[in-house]
Amino acid sequence: MVAAAPLGGSYDPASFRDPLSRVFHADGDVYRTLSPEGLEGWHALRESACFTDWMADGRLVATEELVDDGSTYLKHQRIPFWSHPYEWSFSMLRDAALLHLDLLEEALGAGLTMKDATPYNIQFVDLSPVFVDVGSFSRYETGEPWLGYRQFCQQFLYPLLLRAHADVPFQPLLRGSLDGIPPATARAFLRSGRTFKPGVLLDVALQARADRSTADRSDDRNVRSELSAAGFNAEMIVRNVRRLRKVMEKTRWSPASSPWSDYASCGHVADQRGIKEAFVRQVAGQRHRRLVWDLGANDGHFSAAVADVAEVVIAMDADEVTVDNTYRRLKTNGPRNVLPLVMNLADPSPGLGWRGAERLPLEGRGTPDLVLMLAVIHHLVIGSNLPLASVIDWLATLGSEVVLEWVPLDDPMSQRLTANKRRHEVHADYTEEDLRRYCGQHFSITTEQPCETRRLFHLTPLR
Repeated sequence: MVAAAPLGGSYDPASFRDPLSRVFHADGDVYRTLSPEGLEGWHALRESACFTDWMADGRLVATEELVDDGSTYLKHQRIPFWSHPYEWSFSMLRDAALLHLDLLEEALGAGLTMKDATPYNIQFVDLSPVFVDVGSFSRYETGEPWLGYRQFCQQFLYPLLLRAHADVPFQPLLRGSLDGIPPATARAFLRSGRTFKPGVLLDVALQARADRSTADRSDDRNVRSELSAAGFNAEMIVRNVRRLRKVMEKTRWSPASSPWSDYASCGHVADQRGIKEAFVRQVAGQRHRRLVWDLGANDGHFSAAVADVAEVVIAMDADEVTVDNTYRRLKTNGPRNVLPLVMNLADPSPGLGWRGAERLPLEGRGTPDLVLMLAVIHHLVIGSNLPLASVIDWLATLGSEVVLEWVPLDDPMSQRLTANKRRHEVHADYTEEDLRRYCGQHFSITTEQPCETRRLFHLTPLR
């Protein structure tokens, strides 16, 4: 039986791998309990100049120490929406990698080190990467290697190299293995003329070869003692960190375009955008919104349109090029409370890891109070063959208001999706009459608005 969490709370299902530092939730707040060894690491961090600097510039999650009945707890800033690295675009993962390297170098300069190097310790708040695991820090001991180097390669470096040099999407690979991409797998994608790209020879090819060598022999040596005896020190880790930062800075992914990156410039999109934006603003502005989901957000235009009445907007789209462009544009121009994520609605992020609860599914990370579903329904029903009734049922489980754009079969975009289908291969109930019937089982149609061949609906859940 799992022991009860302090303060009448419950342990976070993803916080169990580090027994020195456990996260728990109580009364809507986020806390951390520490073992004696974990408390020593926390004190080392708290007393360093790093802690003051990182708290001031927002690179470390806001944290305060509390003492209750003789026990010490840490209370953390709550993250508005928890995302996973397999939902990030290239530039997001790269920014997170650079943050990790910066913090590690600064920590080493203060006599500290980091026990791991996983992007799951980083979240995006106002489009800035923030390190959230204060339990990762401990005092550096002479002779100690960079324990997180391999993890950094598998979960940060290799995904970025594969996208930059082989144009292989890393999201399915990270989603398929929470441990990241093994050296041998990365090597298989980065052979031939890619061998001499920055980071490939030293961090991929040689690591893959070392893995093969280790598999051929039993290696129970005390590596830490050997490194200490050989004079290994923190400056050697710093040199490796600086080298990897240069690799990160040279690793770029610049695709020309994608089938959806220029969608906003299509004639029908530009013609309808004004009508849709007015409708969306009118609905969203009826009250303050805590969390908005924009499903199939494309360039995030409508996400930005509701950002001023929302705490956070999650702009989800399956096209990484579009998401990456949106992320970089929002970082520069705002609004910064819009978080773009790579998400295929027909195959959304499931529960992953131990007991399917270590990385929560999309619906388990916060319930939206408004969902935008503009120009998406035909892609799900016609393009992905999802039953219309099932899509509406799923929307109803969220308990949210919905702005839904109906795209009929005779619409030009629906016609494109049916071009290579026989009529009987399209669900027979893909009609506006059936849409209204299915919606009526779960929602009230509060308002509606024609939009050329299409129609906009504001759906309010039945109570």
